[in-house]
Amino acid sequence: MKVVIQSKAEDDLEKLFRWIAKDNPRAAADMVARIRDRINSLELDSLAHMGRFGLVEGTLELVEYPYLIVYRVNEARQEVTILAIMHGAQDRKSKEG
Repeated sequence: MKVVIQSKAEDDLEKLFRWIAKDNPRAAADMVARIRDRINSLELDSLAHMGRFGLVEGTLELVEYPYLIVYRVNEARQEVTILAIMHGAQDRKSKEG
């Protein structure tokens, strides 16, 4: 599968990097690398649906504790779209869609 990261999700990654880097730049880089590794695993057809069902119909959520990677799979296009990356404790009901 082709993985496409929407600009909003890239912004989310940048924000979480900056937030963590205020206290620990190395930890920030490590966290972003772990999230990118999880995203890259979605390229394998057999793993594209490994996330749990998301709050919004048609989405899946992949956990890279304490963050969630929200994505959608389009089988017809053989594409996984990363929609958002957020902290698991974040209020998500008004932000996904």
